[in-house]
Amino acid sequence: MVTYKSEAEEPKKATVQEAEEFQQDFLDFDLNKDQQIDAQEVRTQFKGELDSKELHQFFIDVDQDLSGTISLQERQRYS
Repeated sequence: MVTYKSEAEEPKKATVQEAEEFQQDFLDFDLNKDQQIDAQEVRTQFKGELDSKELHQFFIDVDQDLSGTISLQERQRYS
């Protein structure tokens, strides 16, 4: 039997501990402390371990408002 996930289902909410970890990870990436993560900050943190295609795909997937940066809320929704 095949079951399909309803489109109306809401994503699982993060626990308090997970939310704190997301926030700390975000702060670690946000090098200039502007409350946004840009591609340069991601590149710096991954120190060459992330190729251009992966970085581009990450921003396509996460940057919901198409601002070119990632907010904490966008990062939390992605996770």
